[in-house]
Amino acid sequence: MRWSPARGTEHPGTLAVRTLGSAGPPIVLLHGLPSSGRFWGADYDALAASGRLVVPDLLGFGRSPRPTGGYGPDEHADAVAATLRGATVGNAPALVVGHSVGALVALRLAVRHPSLVAGVIGFGPPIYRDYSEARHHLAHLGPLARLFGLDTRWAELACTLLCQHHRRTAARLAARLRPDLPAALSADAVEHSWESFSETLARVVLAADAARWLDQIDVPVRVIAGSDDPLADIPFLEELAQRHAGLDLAVWPDAGHDLPLTDPTACRAEIEHVLAHVATRDAA
Repeated sequence: MRWSPARGTEHPGTLAVRTLGSAGPPIVLLHGLPSSGRFWGADYDALAASGRLVVPDLLGFGRSPRPTGGYGPDEHADAVAATLRGATVGNAPALVVGHSVGALVALRLAVRHPSLVAGVIGFGPPIYRDYSEARHHLAHLGPLARLFGLDTRWAELACTLLCQHHRRTAARLAARLRPDLPAALSADAVEHSWESFSETLARVVLAADAARWLDQIDVPVRVIAGSDDPLADIPFLEELAQRHAGLDLAVWPDAGHDLPLTDPTACRAEIEHVLAHVATRDAA
């Protein structure tokens, strides 16, 4: 993985957010679970030459506020909408890019706040046919993922003990479990509360019906999944792409789940391509 810290100005508010650039349409980058806006490193700073880059920490993660509850798809989308309205991006709708859970938040934002969204790009979105299929995919991620994703009793004890009371120990443990990640991103993996992690997983991934949201979205949606991504239900994504004219699907061979980290050049090129398409469509 190639990653280095990004530039920009940090702002507190509804969500902690980093901005870069001053002219052009807004480009919003939403991270996955568990992570923070630092996931989108310096490779994505070049996007600020084309528009106003807005990179928040999702509600309950990173440096954003952590309320005791309220981490469903609507709450996450509303928090991003409030952040966009306060980020001096003007009246132009944004191209909203999300990785994993961030892709689901981007879709929900397009449903609840359509005037703010010009298009959506989702890298590795966990979109499933139903609750049982969602659990099936999480169960194939290994014992640790099953613990924190499905066995809530022990996961709550572990998260409360480590993430909330022994964060340095938790960060070192996270680095050992994911030695492929840069140290800063491993540390961010424990910057959350049990409520923000568990409720987001349960309500945004396991219980939300993201497939039906596509029926309510009128802007272009580009979905990119790796052929080796254990979280991606590629047959179902292909089915959705056939049902929805506005959904464009690409499956990258021999690629996994963390596409924006493993191939940032190709991901940035996708963002720039869709941004140009959206600008041409709006001009017409």
